[in-house]
Amino acid sequence: NPRGIFLNQSKYALESLKKYGFESCAPVDTPMVEKSKLDEDKEGKAVDPSHYRGMIGTLLYLTASRPDLQFAICMCARY
Repeated sequence: NPRGIFLNQSKYALESLKKYGFESCAPVDTPMVEKSKLDEDKEGKAVDPSHYRGMIGTLLYLTASRPDLQFAICMCARY
């Protein structure tokens, strides 16, 4: 194509939201404020580590077409 290559992962993103039970979440303009400090939620429920890693991997794959998500996803990937 003379105009270049176009990546569209909207179907993958929507399927991923359904897979992890987030299809009813409302969209936001900014996924995360810079200089946010993430702390452990002492009263939160335990999360299956392999499930969490799967979610992070799915989100990292989306950064190929959505580099604006990279900061927030990398912050979450630290945990």
